[in-house]
Amino acid sequence: MRIRIGLIFCLLLGVLSNNIIAKAEVRLATFDVDATPPLGAAMAYDPVRKQGELPLRCRGVVILGADQPIVLCAVDWIGIANEGQDAFRAAFAKAAGTVPNRVAVHTLHQHDAPGCDFTAEKLINELGVEGYNRFEGAFHREVIQNAAEAIEAAIPNAQPVTHYGWGKANVKEVASNRRILGEDGKV
Repeated sequence: MRIRIGLIFCLLLGVLSNNIIAKAEVRLATFDVDATPPLGAAMAYDPVRKQGELPLRCRGVVILGADQPIVLCAVDWIGIANEGQDAFRAAFAKAAGTVPNRVAVHTLHQHDAPGCDFTAEKLINELGVEGYNRFEGAFHREVIQNAAEAIEAAIPNAQPVTHYGWGKANVKEVASNRRILGEDGKV
């Protein structure tokens, strides 16, 4: 008898959860903008010397459902910090119709890319430091604006999420090592 009641409960739960999911349809919008700095712009360690080899991107998704939208973004830069992070999140939240706490902006942290830190930019300007352009933010603000516009344009074209999946695999030969071994086995 308990097994029958348990099976009926599970069946009822399955039917109800399908109805709840159908009413709160989850949709996904994607955005992708160029985040490649112009020729001469400061990157992490050196200025951009040539263009076209490897474009940098600012890509993400907006998850739309029953609650406020969620924005997830990854930028091909070394970092986005302090007031730079705040500016990205505020602009993306406004574009998606949500709040900054529901926006996550991450960087891939490659070392041949720019970094964004509007707090550092402000401090450098206040101190009158000249010739240090690593945190000059005009281009960063342009990327923020372009991405926010892309988010606004993507939302009306959001697609329903119909499936999801997960997997498990062994990961091999993914990490890098800066300590290069010679033929003799020494660093």
